[in-house]
Amino acid sequence: MSTHDRTGLVRRHVAVLFVDLSGFTALVESVPPETVYERVAPMLDELALLVTEYGGLIQQVLGDGFMAVFGLGSAPARAAADDEVTCAVQAGLMAVLASRQAPLSLPAHAGVECGEVLVSPPWQSASFGVWGRAVTVAARLCDLAGPSTVYVGPQAARRGGERILETWADGSATILHAHLKGMAQEIVVHGATCANDALRTREAAQHISDNR
Repeated sequence: MSTHDRTGLVRRHVAVLFVDLSGFTALVESVPPETVYERVAPMLDELALLVTEYGGLIQQVLGDGFMAVFGLGSAPARAAADDEVTCAVQAGLMAVLASRQAPLSLPAHAGVECGEVLVSPPWQSASFGVWGRAVTVAARLCDLAGPSTVYVGPQAARRGGERILETWADGSATILHAHLKGMAQEIVVHGATCANDALRTREAAQHISDNR
């Protein structure tokens, strides 16, 4: 019989960010696991630290990425929902930029969505749980995104994500209709890819920092 009950469960509006590394599977196939750890772990640590600087809480770390949640601070300190989305999208974009500048050639890609979720207290396998559609959409968007790309779901786009992407992409953000795995209806996805030109990416990063 399950030992889980509803004690400590609470609903919150949050933004969810998934960050993964492109090319991880090829790396695993080509080098010993110790080498994978030595190359990837420091990079994930750096990206996770960057995300926490934007207010994200790391919910779980996988072999090639992690999930972060924005908006779980104490009630008086929490920002408005739009600010949670802004921080999540900014963190995703900056993680992509940081991965491009890292010596290891494993560019990150990310997915962001927001919405009401159920937050559960810690249990054996996690520091806390987050349950809801926003989590699934963000994960699927991260899977869909190509290297150096951030995809933002429709809820997050309406709450400031589209504006942040337009700033990053200098007006050339993309919009597509995607049918995500396991979902009956397609959704509108907004995206931006880190520019190849180093100066342009630095300028975009400065725009984002100025908007924080």
